[in-house]
Amino acid sequence: MGIKRYSLILGFLLLSTTTANAACTEKTCVDVFTDQNQLVITAQKGAVKPTPKPTPKSTPKPVVKATPKPTPKPVVVVTKPSAPKPTTPKPVVKKPVAAKPATASLSDKLIKLLPAGDINFQPTTQSVVNVPTYFWTQTPERFQAVVPILDVIVYVNLYSTLTWSFGDGAEITTLLRGGPFPNPSVTHAYKSKGDKQVNLKVTWQGTWSVNGVTSPIVGNLITQSVSRNLQVVTAPTLFTN
Repeated sequence: MGIKRYSLILGFLLLSTTTANAACTEKTCVDVFTDQNQLVITAQKGAVKPTPKPTPKSTPKPVVKATPKPTPKPVVVVTKPSAPKPTTPKPVVKKPVAAKPATASLSDKLIKLLPAGDINFQPTTQSVVNVPTYFWTQTPERFQAVVPILDVIVYVNLYSTLTWSFGDGAEITTLLRGGPFPNPSVTHAYKSKGDKQVNLKVTWQGTWSVNGVTSPIVGNLITQSVSRNLQVVTAPTLFTN
């Protein structure tokens, strides 16, 4: 018996991957879609760039023409030389450097696993030709998740559709889980004996919502597949009065 599990990947993707189905708050954009049989939830928040303040324009000062003054006669003054005074150097004060605003974007991711599918049948050992065999699975009908990512809450709601292949060419698709006797919702009667490989394919699809706005999950459907062998035998015929 082989079971394939597919994970929900809430991805580290840039805003360039955001589709038209994205929902954006004031600072965060969220998108939910499927890619390569995986559920991807992305969220990205970017820093708001500051608006530069306008530089005030300076008013040019009026130019005043100087009136030439008469040249005075030179006066000779005799003074004694004086000793130079010591000068103390002024301390150099460094101006604080303003921190640059953050411009990097912030993304987040979260990984979840979908419930694994399983196959159960009755009789548990051997089925009999022309006698109904009862099938069921414990795979839940719905999968719901509350995903906090960055500063928003994403609600994911998936439901599953079941496709039963009984190994002799017969196949049914249903929303019912089936059950053991006497539940007749998923049964099959084989026409011939032999080893049969029963396969169950679980298909997931659904919606997601942010801030009360609900959108469908776009992309291909997510599928799981599980198989189990079943032996079918013939029963002896008994005649009675």
